[in-house]
Amino acid sequence: MTTFRLDPDDLPRSAGELYDRVRAGAELPTVTTEAVRLLASSGGGAVDPDVFDAAELLAFVLAVVGAEASLPASALTEPVPDAERRLRVEEAVRRLVGHRS
Repeated sequence: MTTFRLDPDDLPRSAGELYDRVRAGAELPTVTTEAVRLLASSGGGAVDPDVFDAAELLAFVLAVVGAEASLPASALTEPVPDAERRLRVEEAVRRLVGHRS
């Protein structure tokens, strides 16, 4: 089993990559102390401590990825290609963490 690490300096892109992996059958990672430490110590300032605790942010990102990945295509009112669903994950995470394109 390969370990997946979110890039704390580009959480939206990393979340999109994780979405692809989960849709392809990989397991959604869980929040670990090590993952929270890495995110909190990011040199890119991924976590604004006035807004988020690193553990909360990681949980939110994983929740967005997990929710979209587990949503069956048949539940959508119109067909949405996986590439578009990945972009939706990235945009949701971008909004969550306040990244700007």
